[in-house]
Amino acid sequence: MRLYPVWNILHSQPYSSLVDALLTVRSLDQAELDVGPEVMHDPAKLRDMDRAVERIVRAIRQREKIVVYGDYDVDGVSSTAVMLDFLDAVGADGAYILPDRHVDGYGLKPPGVERAISMGATLIITVDNGISAFDALELARERGVDVVVVDHHQQLDHLPDALAIINPNRRDCPYPFKELAGVGVAFKLVQALSSEFFSPDERRRYLNSLLDLVVLGTVADVMPVLGENRVFVQRGLQILNSTPRPGLRQLKAVSGYAEKPVKTTGVGFHIGPRINVAGRLEKPDIALELIRADSDGRAVELADKLNRLNARRQALQREGMDEAEALVSREDLARDRIVVVLGEWKLGIVGLLAGKLCEKHTRPAVVCSDDAGGGLYVGSARSIPAYDISRGIGSCADHLVAYGGHPAAAGFSLKAASFEAFRVQLIEHANSHIQEEDLQAELDLDLELAPRDLNIATIESLAALEPFGNGNEAPLFAMRGCKLLSRRQIGKGGTHLKVELEAEGRHCNGLWWNQGDMADKIYPGQRVSVAFVLEEDTYAGGGAVQMVIKDMYFER
Repeated sequence: MRLYPVWNILHSQPYSSLVDALLTVRSLDQAELDVGPEVMHDPAKLRDMDRAVERIVRAIRQREKIVVYGDYDVDGVSSTAVMLDFLDAVGADGAYILPDRHVDGYGLKPPGVERAISMGATLIITVDNGISAFDALELARERGVDVVVVDHHQQLDHLPDALAIINPNRRDCPYPFKELAGVGVAFKLVQALSSEFFSPDERRRYLNSLLDLVVLGTVADVMPVLGENRVFVQRGLQILNSTPRPGLRQLKAVSGYAEKPVKTTGVGFHIGPRINVAGRLEKPDIALELIRADSDGRAVELADKLNRLNARRQALQREGMDEAEALVSREDLARDRIVVVLGEWKLGIVGLLAGKLCEKHTRPAVVCSDDAGGGLYVGSARSIPAYDISRGIGSCADHLVAYGGHPAAAGFSLKAASFEAFRVQLIEHANSHIQEEDLQAELDLDLELAPRDLNIATIESLAALEPFGNGNEAPLFAMRGCKLLSRRQIGKGGTHLKVELEAEGRHCNGLWWNQGDMADKIYPGQRVSVAFVLEEDTYAGGGAVQMVIKDMYFER
């Protein structure tokens, strides 16, 4: 029943202060978490910011058509929303294009430039993309259209030809904080632009009003919640929880946050997926229109649509996992250190399937689909820390039409006739670069929580470390010697497991997501060790807490 054969408890000694012990484990001090405006950097430090501001201001004042070209994920949609909000606020002639995942793929391409030109664009602003749009930017230059690239992805060998490229991760950029999401970079551009159109007080209020959008992309793109991002997330959650935007209010409601505050987990696991699903299954425009809705009626309609799409996505994902798992044999797992499967799945879920397979089998996973048609397969990959999947896929470049990514995740396309040769070569590469010990699932836990701390006071003390996220995750605890009092399956089809545990006379409920089948493997009276995140049990009420279980095993 154990999911992780190895538990690494990072702080194994007794503690007097839980918060101090956690800070020590994370190599953080409270000052790094108690940040404010003092950590915000001048947007002028971003390379090409002056060129971008000059060109955009001129376009606004001369009533040129400005087209914002975004992306289909949460970061891309929220980045687009930030830019459009500003253009509307200053009376600019603005419009937008969001690519269709199934038709256009990621990033600005020549057809996107042609579409912008057909809309009358003399200036294109890319957000959350553009750093690798070489062909598209060359076409724009030939057609006399200026392009301002606003991106956060890593620079390739050289930069494309654009009027301005604002990206903290371009190699010649001196900006001190490199971890901004795409929406963070878009906000910095608006921050610079706003001084040209607003008084200081108006500017301060306006920039603050955008942070409910900034927090969406920052959290959903799993950027570190430290430095500038921490300010964005802290203040952004405050704004989001009282947002005047009808679309965000309705999105919160269908995500289960009509009556309770949204935290980073709510953005990452409930609100973000509902924005993402528009681009996964239909068009991202639905999500953008919802975010920008100016009436409750339209907002309710669009939020309900996204909620239904998300339920469909969940069903497709469950069915897809069943189909993908059926393609993975014990012989494959014994022989190969990477999983490679091919099926007829929606392109919008192949990355999700790859992530689930990678997690389940503790090895890189590649999922290909022929959903694109035209004899072309599209694939997505996720990997373990020990293997750079982008290098692995790059080693098969002769078989690919296009590819890109980073060590943990990658995407690619190839002709159907090349699939088998690609599969064989990638497996050979992975088998030669991954050691057997790399395939052992390990779980890093902060510390062993004393049973006396199974109470609401602990939750309140942990608030000093919030908001949680990448770089400062919600604390993961261990507790040994728990007595299992009861267990039952809950959720549709008994998907999840609910347990009641007792430790040194203290009772606590536990919830183990997606592990309902464990109900037949554990029995009341058994002693278990539990790995968990502690949270308030809002359903039980009265200051109760519950364990959100990550792993469990019998004590012999």
